[in-house]
This record gives sequence, structure tokens and C-alpha cells, in this order.
Amino acid sequence: MKCIVLRRSVLTAVLCVLAACAMFAVVNHPAIVGASASARQLPIYCVERDQKMVSISFDAAWGDGK
Repeated sequence: MKCIVLRRSVLTAVLCVLAACAMFAVVNHPAIVGASASARQLPIYCVERDQKMVSISFDAAWGDGK
């Protein structure tokens, strides 16, 4: 019976490559990309509250003319 012995550095490198491949597959999965790209949400301009409050937001999507 053969037994394969790997060094810790080789095993770590293989696990890192497998983890990177898994992350790439999850991020580029068509169902995930399609679902997030199809739903456009409108911003909230006003919310009724009993207390006086101020809210400030900054839009950092420069050049997005959509």
C-alpha cells in the first residue's frame, strides 16, 4: 500500500489554490450575478419619525449616469 506524504508548505499551497478557485466560482456564478444585476432599488428620501433627526449620505458612484 502506498502512502503519500506531503510537506506542510505544499499542502498549504494546494489548499490556497482550491480556496481561490471556490471563491472565483461563487463570485462569478451566473445565478448570483443575474439576481443582483436585475433588481434596481430606489433610494429612500424620507422616513416619518417622532424625534427630530438628521441623516447625511454621500454618493460615491461618480460617472454613473443611469
